[in-house]
Amino acid sequence: ASGVFRVRLKKPLGIGFEEVEPGAAKGVVVSQLVEGGHADLDGRIWVGDKLVSTSAVVLGGESALLTVGGGSQYTNWKRQLLRATDMQFDEVMAAIGSNSGRFGYIDVLLEFVHTEDSIPRSASSRNRGSREGVSVDWDGARGTSVGGVSTPIRPRPDDFEFDQ
Repeated sequence: ASGVFRVRLKKPLGIGFEEVEPGAAKGVVVSQLVEGGHADLDGRIWVGDKLVSTSAVVLGGESALLTVGGGSQYTNWKRQLLRATDMQFDEVMAAIGSNSGRFGYIDVLLEFVHTEDSIPRSASSRNRGSREGVSVDWDGARGTSVGGVSTPIRPRPDDFEFDQ
């Protein structure tokens, strides 16, 4: 889609979202940016931008490795880019939240588009922080360290390409 741009942000994102149309599965728009948060420091996201897609961890496999009570544990998962424009608010928040340290992730890939309701940021308010990639280190004895944050497992490669 024309005008779509990608942003990879560490968590917490520092973005407030609201429904495009309350109660309808039409996605979300940015309602606020937390001052000094990751999205604010990045500088590309504006209040009013529509979220087009988000990365999400998708559990897979034909069956669960183990079922205990009502829950299942899967050994197969991958991170995919999911279209958010036809999702309910709670589904979008769950997709964003699935990019979890328990799967080895501390960042989220988001695709946005500026809308006619987007409020451009003044050049002086753009604090554009570092866009360097998150380093991932693996040590068999200690586990994974992603950007200096210890995680229980090594993240699997993303199931999508990211060009900064």
